Amino acid sequence: MGENKMKKEIYIYKSKYKDQYAITLESDVLKAQFIPKIGSKMCSFIYKPLDIELLIQRENKKYKLEPYGGNYLKGECSGFDEMFPSIDECYYEDYPWKGTKIPDHGEVWSIPWSYKIEDNKLIMEVCGVRFPYKLKKIISIQESNILRIEYKLSNLSNFNFKFMWAAHPMFVLEENSEIILPNGVKKIITDLSFNGRLGKYGDEYSWPSFIDKEGRKQILNIIRPKSSKSYEKYFIKGKLPQGWCSLKYAKSNMILTISFPVDKVPYLSILSNEGGWDNLYNIFIEPCTASFDRLDVAKLRNEYSSIDASSEFNWYLNLTLSEIKDFERKS
Repeated sequence: MGENKMKKEIYIYKSKYKDQYAITLESDVLKAQFIPKIGSKMCSFIYKPLDIELLIQRENKKYKLEPYGGNYLKGECSGFDEMFPSIDECYYEDYPWKGTKIPDHGEVWSIPWSYKIEDNKLIMEVCGVRFPYKLKKIISIQESNILRIEYKLSNLSNFNFKFMWAAHPMFVLEENSEIILPNGVKKIITDLSFNGRLGKYGDEYSWPSFIDKEGRKQILNIIRPKSSKSYEKYFIKGKLPQGWCSLKYAKSNMILTISFPVDKVPYLSILSNEGGWDNLYNIFIEPCTASFDRLDVAKLRNEYSSIDASSEFNWYLNLTLSEIKDFERKS
């Protein structure tokens, strides 16, 4: 395995994930592995001081591929994939692409991205299949404990393009872990609720806790045991007051913070899977540029993103790993 030492003790080198070619970035704190030829997927994210794998892994020895336009859930369904220009399958509604189908979980998770290593960074990019855009990711390690992903979206057409981007990481869970959101978050809106605790689609509840119809206090920000056999997804109501969220691991005494520019990425959804789906114990924490998983629904709610003709749209995602004692709220 070829290995090149980079400044600040950062390494970028060729590796292998199951039966797939991969690229790994590594510091003394974290190790992140990507598969450029399969959607630029981050397949592994390890906190080295405790040797903890933070992304859900599947037991199959060969990577489970799905073709372009395939069913996301029938594929590997693990790690961290990019969702663009929608999550749920739907049809584009505006000229000149009106009626064009957006595949399940978007276009870019299932197709090859080009890549290069340059200036201590992994650079990957892809062009749209049914829509004229280019999406680029520039990945680096900052200060040993921060994985930084910079995004650049280029509109290659002479028409405005409506879209939604969402991060789609499947983080592992520990019982009694805590979801920490910025001060000012007061309400959530239900997207789905397996056991009905959050009612039906569109229902609103107080964050971080509420009293249900039976008079019981329901706590949303503390993770329940896997034996709960439940899963539920909700969106923070409206735009976030600040661009960050954190997951505090109770047992491991560590914290994962995700930060992003709130003017470009103003929405956040959370799907907590406490053993109710596929016997997994994980959480999807999804900063996104539009709401409710479908571009057409986001458009109805006037909560979508748009890029002007022949222009660029830039944002970033920082994944910071630290001990709980070093955590400071940003609000």
